[in-house]
Amino acid sequence: MKRARVVCFVNHTAVTGGAEFALSRLVAGMDRSQWHPVVVFGEEGPAVELFRKRGVETYVLPIPAHVGKARRNSLAGNAWMRPKAAWDACAYVLKLASFFRTRAVEIVHTNSMKAHLLGGLAARMCRIPLAWHLRDCLHPAHLPQTALRVMRSLARTLPNRVITVSKSVAKDALGAKDPQRAEVVYDGLDPDCFENPAPPPSFYPPPVWRVGIVGRFAPWKGQHVFLEAAAKLIQRGHRVQFELLGAPLFGEDAYAARLQQFVDATALQTHVSFSGFVPDVPQRIRSWHVLVHASTAPDPCPNVVLEAMAAGIPVVGSDGGGVPELLDEGRCGGLFPMDDPNALCQQLEHIFAQPLLRSEYALKGRQRALSLFCSDRVAAEVSAVWDAIYDPNVYKRRRWAWMEDDCVPVKRHSTTTGARDFVEPAPSQKSEEAMPAAQ
Repeated sequence: MKRARVVCFVNHTAVTGGAEFALSRLVAGMDRSQWHPVVVFGEEGPAVELFRKRGVETYVLPIPAHVGKARRNSLAGNAWMRPKAAWDACAYVLKLASFFRTRAVEIVHTNSMKAHLLGGLAARMCRIPLAWHLRDCLHPAHLPQTALRVMRSLARTLPNRVITVSKSVAKDALGAKDPQRAEVVYDGLDPDCFENPAPPPSFYPPPVWRVGIVGRFAPWKGQHVFLEAAAKLIQRGHRVQFELLGAPLFGEDAYAARLQQFVDATALQTHVSFSGFVPDVPQRIRSWHVLVHASTAPDPCPNVVLEAMAAGIPVVGSDGGGVPELLDEGRCGGLFPMDDPNALCQQLEHIFAQPLLRSEYALKGRQRALSLFCSDRVAAEVSAVWDAIYDPNVYKRRRWAWMEDDCVPVKRHSTTTGARDFVEPAPSQKSEEAMPAAQ
């Protein structure tokens, strides 16, 4: 029986955001006869339980709080040189490197910004092939200049291969002259996102339009742009009900409070509902007539745009980041300039008045989603990247005999770190091939 190679995914945070859900879909679509997934988080959280419930081998190696919780806007100036932070980061890299060796990892696949740095350095220490899965834009709107220069330099030198979720991300990370070093793999969706699509848009306008936006509450996600456009539509006499799905995740409660204050100040209370996080976003958006994506900074590959396209819901998105690519440069949805509520208002009015355009966006969007955004396609393309960088000599450093064909894992659960530890079987159980690596 052929041994599955071990690929280790590293993600510094354990919140259930878009990157974590995208990673779970990637792992679910993997060919387990070829690759065995191991996932490492830097903290306990809902994403850890998500993977464990799905039977994925999952570990928690806690990152020191002031390293793991450092916000991007705090990385300017000499923040990288603070002795305590630098020491703790180096200690964590050594911890990861020790884990990679002990667990006999053969490919390291980093999935978040801090994981690219910490997990990437640990992989290099162990001479393990490294793939960065860039789900963030290396763009001045998202990172201070110092951090931006460091991450762009590392993107060109540290990983063996860079996987990006859009061409826009590849260009920001590697520059316009060197995008070929990146493999563009758009995120995929679970099969159930394509089931029970919304009814085709009606030729006649509804009594009340239902328009929504989805995402964690953050200034760059543009919920304020959405509400400003909402106020203008109501002032112009349109009958619209607006819904916001999401809530603050990373200390952005003040922004959420300002959104509510704006609604109160503009008498939008009867037209706007804040629904928080909902368990089934695709099901909720199927009840809308239009989905709005209003980010004020480049958004790499917003999952909700993919979900709306798969559901057959017309999309109006801000013209930046990966959104124009997803919408085929406006052929599968409306586009408007970023951070422009007037343009968003006009685009929505245009869609309200054009029933044929609504139908065209819904039909073409769903067809594009079916052809490009299935999770099986993502797993196959990412696996091809691993195949290209895989080093068979890494196998010589295997230390866990149970991974060989004639061995059985023995599991015990650690209550101190939240990780699952494994015990080597007795020497008599070890295969001849594994013995030299275990000595």
